Amino acid sequence: MLEELVFGFWFALGVYVFWFVVKAKTFQPLTLDDLALTWKLHKHQFGCKSSCIRDLLLRNNEVVGFKCECCHEFLQKRLITQRVKIATQSGRLFSPQNTSGAIGNLGITCLNIKEI
Repeated sequence: MLEELVFGFWFALGVYVFWFVVKAKTFQPLTLDDLALTWKLHKHQFGCKSSCIRDLLLRNNEVVGFKCECCHEFLQKRLITQRVKIATQSGRLFSPQNTSGAIGNLGITCLNIKEI
C-alpha cells in the first residue's frame, strides 16, 4: 500500500515537471514595434474596422497585451524555458510612462491602461 502511494507521488511529480518544462508560460513584455505589428496584423487577419485599442494590458508596469474595440484580446506569452529577448535601442520596451507621440504614431486614438 505504501509503495503504491510513493509511486503515485513520484508519477504526479514527474507529470508536473514535464508540464512545467513543456507547457508553462509567462508574460513577455511588448516592444513598441511588436505592439504596432500585432495591432496591424490583428486588423488584417480579423478584418477589424475599429480605429483604436480599447485597453493596454500591463503586468509589472510593462505592456504585455491589448484589448481591441471588437473584444479581441491579445496577450504576449512565452514558454518558461525560452530565452528572454533583450531589448535594444530600436526595439525598446514599450512603457506607458513614455508615450510621447508613440501612441499617435500607431494611429491609436483612445486607450485605457489596465493592470492584469
